[in-house]
Amino acid sequence: MSGRLILVYGGSGSGKSAWAEKTLLSEAARTSGSRAVYLAAMETSSPEAAARIQRHRAMRARHGAEAGLEFVTIERPTDIAAAPVQPGDFVLLEDLGNLLANEIWSPAGTGPQNAPVHILTGVHAILERVSLLLIVSNDIFSDGIQYDESTMTYIRQLAYLHRSLTAIAEQTTEVVCGIPLPAPR
Repeated sequence: MSGRLILVYGGSGSGKSAWAEKTLLSEAARTSGSRAVYLAAMETSSPEAAARIQRHRAMRARHGAEAGLEFVTIERPTDIAAAPVQPGDFVLLEDLGNLLANEIWSPAGTGPQNAPVHILTGVHAILERVSLLLIVSNDIFSDGIQYDESTMTYIRQLAYLHRSLTAIAEQTTEVVCGIPLPAPR
Protein backbone atom coordinates (compact mmCIF):
# COMPACT_ATOMS: atom_id res chain seq x y z
CA MET A 1 0.00 0.00 0.00
CA SER A 2 1.72 3.15 -1.15
CA GLY A 3 -1.10 5.72 -1.01
CA ARG A 4 -2.61 7.28 2.07
CA LEU A 5 -6.17 6.52 3.18
CA ILE A 6 -8.63 8.80 4.97
CA LEU A 7 -12.13 7.64 5.95
CA VAL A 8 -14.78 10.28 6.66
CA TYR A 9 -18.30 9.49 7.76
CA GLY A 10 -21.35 11.22 9.14
CA GLY A 11 -25.10 11.34 9.01
CA SER A 12 -27.14 12.58 6.08
CA GLY A 13 -26.60 16.32 5.60
CA SER A 14 -23.74 16.41 8.12
CA GLY A 15 -21.31 18.22 5.81
CA LYS A 16 -19.07 15.18 5.30
CA SER A 17 -18.96 15.53 1.51
CA ALA A 18 -18.04 19.21 1.63
CA TRP A 19 -15.33 18.50 4.20
CA ALA A 20 -14.00 15.61 2.12
CA GLU A 21 -13.86 17.66 -1.08
CA LYS A 22 -12.10 20.60 0.56
CA THR A 23 -9.63 18.28 2.31
CA LEU A 24 -8.82 16.39 -0.87
CA LEU A 25 -8.44 19.56 -2.95
CA SER A 26 -6.17 21.10 -0.31
CA GLU A 27 -3.95 17.99 -0.37
CA ALA A 28 -3.91 17.84 -4.20
CA ALA A 29 -3.09 21.55 -4.52
CA ARG A 30 0.19 20.95 -2.66
CA THR A 31 1.47 18.64 -5.40
CA SER A 32 2.17 20.23 -8.76
CA GLY A 33 0.45 18.54 -11.70
CA SER A 34 -1.72 16.24 -9.58
CA ARG A 35 -5.26 15.28 -10.48
CA ALA A 36 -8.22 15.52 -8.13
CA VAL A 37 -10.43 12.56 -9.06
CA TYR A 38 -14.01 12.11 -7.95
CA LEU A 39 -14.85 8.40 -8.04
CA ALA A 40 -18.66 8.42 -8.11
CA ALA A 41 -20.45 5.26 -6.95
CA MET A 42 -24.06 6.45 -7.05
CA GLU A 43 -26.27 5.24 -9.88
CA THR A 44 -29.01 7.47 -11.31
CA SER A 45 -31.87 5.19 -10.36
CA SER A 46 -34.56 7.73 -9.48
CA PRO A 47 -35.36 11.43 -9.80
CA GLU A 48 -34.17 11.88 -6.20
CA ALA A 49 -30.82 10.25 -7.03
CA ALA A 50 -30.46 12.42 -10.13
CA ALA A 51 -31.13 15.57 -8.07
CA ARG A 52 -28.58 14.50 -5.46
CA ILE A 53 -25.98 13.80 -8.14
CA GLN A 54 -26.60 17.23 -9.68
CA ARG A 55 -26.22 18.91 -6.26
CA HIS A 56 -22.90 17.12 -5.72
CA ARG A 57 -21.65 18.12 -9.19
CA ALA A 58 -22.38 21.78 -8.43
CA MET A 59 -20.64 21.50 -5.04
CA ARG A 60 -17.56 19.88 -6.66
CA ALA A 61 -17.38 22.63 -9.27
CA ARG A 62 -17.62 25.32 -6.58
CA HIS A 63 -15.01 23.74 -4.30
CA GLY A 64 -12.72 23.05 -7.25
CA ALA A 65 -12.91 26.66 -8.42
CA GLU A 66 -12.12 27.85 -4.88
CA ALA A 67 -9.03 25.61 -4.80
CA GLY A 68 -7.93 26.38 -8.36
CA LEU A 69 -8.39 22.74 -9.37
CA GLU A 70 -11.04 20.85 -11.25
CA PHE A 71 -12.28 17.40 -10.33
CA VAL A 72 -12.01 14.66 -12.95
CA THR A 73 -15.16 12.57 -12.46
CA ILE A 74 -15.07 8.81 -12.96
CA GLU A 75 -18.39 7.04 -12.57
CA ARG A 76 -17.80 3.58 -11.14
CA PRO A 77 -20.84 2.08 -9.34
CA THR A 78 -19.14 -1.34 -8.96
CA ASP A 79 -15.66 -2.87 -9.27
CA ILE A 80 -13.61 0.12 -8.13
CA ALA A 81 -10.36 -1.80 -8.69
CA ALA A 82 -10.87 -1.25 -12.42
CA ALA A 83 -11.26 2.53 -12.08
CA PRO A 84 -8.81 4.30 -14.41
CA VAL A 85 -6.96 6.23 -11.71
CA GLN A 86 -3.38 7.24 -12.38
CA PRO A 87 -0.21 7.22 -10.31
CA GLY A 88 -0.17 10.19 -7.98
CA ASP A 89 -3.91 10.94 -8.23
CA PHE A 90 -5.84 12.28 -5.25
CA VAL A 91 -9.09 10.29 -5.25
CA LEU A 92 -12.34 10.94 -3.42
CA LEU A 93 -14.67 7.92 -3.38
CA GLU A 94 -18.27 9.05 -2.83
CA ASP A 95 -19.66 6.97 -1.22
CA LEU A 96 -18.99 3.64 0.44
CA GLY A 97 -22.66 2.95 1.24
CA ASN A 98 -23.71 3.33 -2.38
CA LEU A 99 -20.79 1.21 -3.56
CA LEU A 100 -21.73 -1.56 -1.12
CA ALA A 101 -25.41 -1.44 -2.16
CA ASN A 102 -24.42 -1.62 -5.83
CA GLU A 103 -22.06 -4.55 -5.22
CA ILE A 104 -24.82 -6.40 -3.35
CA TRP A 105 -27.92 -5.69 -5.44
CA SER A 106 -26.83 -4.47 -8.89
CA PRO A 107 -26.64 -7.08 -11.67
CA ALA A 108 -23.06 -5.88 -12.26
CA GLY A 109 -22.16 -6.39 -8.58
CA THR A 110 -20.56 -9.36 -6.87
CA GLY A 111 -23.50 -10.19 -4.58
CA PRO A 112 -23.95 -10.11 -0.80
CA GLN A 113 -21.44 -12.86 -0.01
CA ASN A 114 -18.52 -11.28 -1.86
CA ALA A 115 -19.22 -7.54 -1.73
CA PRO A 116 -17.12 -6.50 1.31
CA VAL A 117 -14.01 -8.44 0.25
CA HIS A 118 -14.37 -7.22 -3.33
CA ILE A 119 -14.58 -3.61 -2.10
CA LEU A 120 -11.56 -3.99 0.18
CA THR A 121 -9.59 -5.58 -2.65
CA GLY A 122 -10.55 -2.59 -4.80
CA VAL A 123 -9.46 -0.13 -2.12
CA HIS A 124 -6.06 -1.81 -1.88
CA ALA A 125 -5.70 -1.81 -5.68
CA ILE A 126 -6.44 1.92 -5.81
CA LEU A 127 -4.07 2.65 -2.92
CA GLU A 128 -1.25 1.01 -4.90
CA ARG A 129 -1.69 3.65 -7.62
CA VAL A 130 -2.61 6.91 -5.92
CA SER A 131 -1.21 9.44 -3.47
CA LEU A 132 -4.42 9.73 -1.44
CA LEU A 133 -7.74 7.91 -1.33
CA LEU A 134 -10.39 9.70 0.72
CA ILE A 135 -13.52 7.59 1.25
CA VAL A 136 -16.85 9.14 2.24
CA SER A 137 -19.36 6.96 4.08
CA ASN A 138 -22.57 7.24 6.05
CA ASP A 139 -23.27 6.74 9.72
CA ILE A 140 -26.36 4.52 9.63
CA PHE A 141 -25.73 2.66 12.87
CA SER A 142 -27.50 4.69 15.53
CA ASP A 143 -31.24 4.47 14.95
CA GLY A 144 -31.74 1.24 16.92
CA ILE A 145 -34.36 -0.13 14.54
CA GLN A 146 -34.44 -3.82 13.69
CA TYR A 147 -34.77 -4.11 9.92
CA ASP A 148 -35.41 -7.08 7.63
CA GLU A 149 -32.53 -9.54 7.26
CA SER A 150 -31.19 -8.19 3.93
CA THR A 151 -31.01 -4.65 5.33
CA MET A 152 -29.37 -5.89 8.54
CA THR A 153 -26.81 -7.76 6.41
CA TYR A 154 -26.09 -4.51 4.55
CA ILE A 155 -25.68 -2.58 7.84
CA ARG A 156 -23.36 -5.26 9.27
CA GLN A 157 -21.28 -5.28 6.08
CA LEU A 158 -20.96 -1.49 6.07
CA ALA A 159 -19.86 -1.63 9.72
CA TYR A 160 -17.30 -4.31 8.79
CA LEU A 161 -15.98 -2.07 6.00
CA HIS A 162 -15.72 0.89 8.41
CA ARG A 163 -13.73 -1.21 10.89
CA SER A 164 -11.47 -2.66 8.19
CA LEU A 165 -10.77 0.72 6.61
CA THR A 166 -10.21 2.45 9.95
CA ALA A 167 -7.58 -0.18 10.75
CA ILE A 168 -5.49 0.86 7.71
CA ALA A 169 -6.42 4.54 7.48
CA GLU A 170 -4.05 7.26 8.58
CA GLN A 171 -7.11 9.21 9.70
CA THR A 172 -10.78 8.54 10.39
CA THR A 173 -13.01 11.58 10.85
CA GLU A 174 -16.66 11.90 11.78
CA VAL A 175 -18.37 15.07 10.58
CA VAL A 176 -21.22 16.37 12.73
CA CYS A 177 -23.05 19.58 11.73
CA GLY A 178 -20.11 20.52 9.50
CA ILE A 179 -17.58 20.04 12.32
CA PRO A 180 -14.85 17.42 11.68
CA LEU A 181 -14.14 15.22 14.70
CA PRO A 182 -11.00 13.14 14.09
CA ALA A 183 -11.08 9.76 15.80
CA PRO A 184 -8.29 9.15 18.29
CA ARG A 185 -5.63 6.68 17.16
